[in-house]
Amino acid sequence: MSRVTAKTRSNSKLPELVELFLSRPLVTVPLGAKLLKVTPKAVDLMLAQLGGALPRELTGRTRYRAWGIV
Repeated sequence: MSRVTAKTRSNSKLPELVELFLSRPLVTVPLGAKLLKVTPKAVDLMLAQLGGALPRELTGRTRYRAWGIV
Protein backbone atom coordinates (compact mmCIF):
# COMPACT_ATOMS: atom_id res chain seq x y z
CA MET A 1 0.00 0.00 0.00
CA SER A 2 2.88 2.37 0.67
CA ARG A 3 4.01 2.09 -2.97
CA VAL A 4 0.62 3.27 -4.17
CA THR A 5 0.58 6.20 -1.76
CA ALA A 6 4.07 7.31 -2.78
CA LYS A 7 2.73 8.30 -6.21
CA THR A 8 -0.11 10.47 -4.90
CA ARG A 9 -0.33 14.25 -4.64
CA SER A 10 0.71 16.01 -1.46
CA ASN A 11 -2.87 16.94 -0.54
CA SER A 12 -4.26 13.43 -1.10
CA LYS A 13 -6.14 11.69 1.70
CA LEU A 14 -5.05 8.25 0.45
CA PRO A 15 -2.09 7.98 2.89
CA GLU A 16 -4.48 8.82 5.73
CA LEU A 17 -6.81 6.03 4.56
CA VAL A 18 -3.90 3.58 4.64
CA GLU A 19 -3.05 4.70 8.19
CA LEU A 20 -6.70 4.15 9.11
CA PHE A 21 -6.49 0.57 7.83
CA LEU A 22 -3.37 -0.01 9.92
CA SER A 23 -4.83 1.50 13.08
CA ARG A 24 -8.24 -0.22 13.10
CA PRO A 25 -9.20 -3.88 12.65
CA LEU A 26 -12.31 -3.05 10.59
CA VAL A 27 -12.93 -0.09 8.25
CA THR A 28 -16.21 0.74 6.50
CA VAL A 29 -16.94 3.45 3.96
CA PRO A 30 -19.03 5.59 6.37
CA LEU A 31 -16.36 5.29 9.07
CA GLY A 32 -13.61 6.32 6.65
CA ALA A 33 -15.69 9.22 5.37
CA LYS A 34 -16.33 10.47 8.89
CA LEU A 35 -12.74 10.20 10.12
CA LEU A 36 -11.12 11.57 6.96
CA LYS A 37 -13.77 14.31 6.58
CA VAL A 38 -14.55 13.40 2.96
CA THR A 39 -17.64 12.05 1.20
CA PRO A 40 -18.39 8.32 1.05
CA LYS A 41 -17.95 8.49 -2.74
CA ALA A 42 -14.41 9.81 -2.20
CA VAL A 43 -13.63 6.82 0.03
CA ASP A 44 -14.96 4.48 -2.68
CA LEU A 45 -12.72 6.16 -5.24
CA MET A 46 -9.69 5.91 -2.94
CA LEU A 47 -10.38 2.20 -2.41
CA ALA A 48 -10.52 1.74 -6.18
CA GLN A 49 -7.26 3.67 -6.47
CA LEU A 50 -5.55 1.16 -4.16
CA GLY A 51 -6.28 -1.58 -6.71
CA GLY A 52 -4.30 -4.73 -5.93
CA ALA A 53 -3.05 -3.29 -2.66
CA LEU A 54 -6.61 -3.15 -1.33
CA PRO A 55 -7.01 -4.81 2.09
CA ARG A 56 -9.18 -7.88 2.33
CA GLU A 57 -12.94 -7.39 2.12
CA LEU A 58 -14.33 -9.06 5.24
CA THR A 59 -18.11 -9.08 4.83
CA GLY A 60 -18.62 -10.71 1.44
CA ARG A 61 -21.52 -8.40 0.65
CA THR A 62 -22.08 -5.70 -1.92
CA ARG A 63 -23.81 -3.44 0.58
CA TYR A 64 -22.34 -2.52 3.98
CA ARG A 65 -18.88 -3.70 3.01
CA ALA A 66 -16.00 -3.67 5.46
CA TRP A 67 -12.28 -4.13 4.90
CA GLY A 68 -9.44 -5.08 7.19
CA ILE A 69 -5.91 -6.36 7.27
CA VAL A 70 -5.95 -10.00 8.28
